[in-house]
Amino acid sequence: MANRTFATTDGVILDPRRFAEHATLARPACHPALDAWVEHYWTVRWQLPAGASYRSSLLPVAQANLTIEPATSRRAGATTPGVFVTGVVSRTRFDVTLTGSGSVVGVKFRPGALTALTGVPATGLRDRVLPAADLFAGADALAGLSADDPDVDEALDAFLLALPRAESTAQTTELEKLAVVIAVLEDSTPAMSAAQLADRCGLGLRSLQRLCRHYIGVGPQWLVARARVHTAVARLHAGDYDTLADLAVELGWFDQAHFGRDFTALVGESPGAYRDRVFATSG
Repeated sequence: MANRTFATTDGVILDPRRFAEHATLARPACHPALDAWVEHYWTVRWQLPAGASYRSSLLPVAQANLTIEPATSRRAGATTPGVFVTGVVSRTRFDVTLTGSGSVVGVKFRPGALTALTGVPATGLRDRVLPAADLFAGADALAGLSADDPDVDEALDAFLLALPRAESTAQTTELEKLAVVIAVLEDSTPAMSAAQLADRCGLGLRSLQRLCRHYIGVGPQWLVARARVHTAVARLHAGDYDTLADLAVELGWFDQAHFGRDFTALVGESPGAYRDRVFATSG
């Protein structure tokens, strides 16, 4: 299966310079035997002054996560410490408020892997946060695991390697198809339709729609639209454009107004406002 997905490219963290002033992100590798299921582990550490807080915002990706979260991390669906599974977030950006000091440890599953491992259709997990124990027996044993633990990756390896997996040839084939879809998204121009994505993957549009909805929880048009906004965010970070109107047309929007509507729906502010805020905070 593919070693990387579109979710790992630049633009996932909003205002990355400001994020780096408040927190530290690392992405440890998983055991090779888990490569088909796990893209990577990740840890975020922070230490803020007393009374201070920081809201970290991320763009949605086509993947589910398992997280071990402390009391000093607050987000929708997980306002207490614990071990959680978060399905694909489809509606808007993903916000987490950090206070005091602490760390979050996470497992980023490959697209479709959570459904393959649990048998739960991704549409039933989309936009939901669940106690991890609801899906993985014994997940509560991970509670208290910290990014400061020297063997954090080994602890995650041991837990995931022990999970029962009822693999089948048909399921493996489906995940391989999905990996191709993600790889084609990475290598294609953002100005691509869902029908063009299906054609480039050698699939019918309806087959692609069924595949994406079952394993990711969203349709291929969502994947294309999300990839387009991700690319726009990365270009705004790099300053790699002439005008917002030019950028909109280049990335496949009909005009700047359509670009602004889609960008605002996902990011929470207009392209111009986001650009101005990011560059103002970065100096």
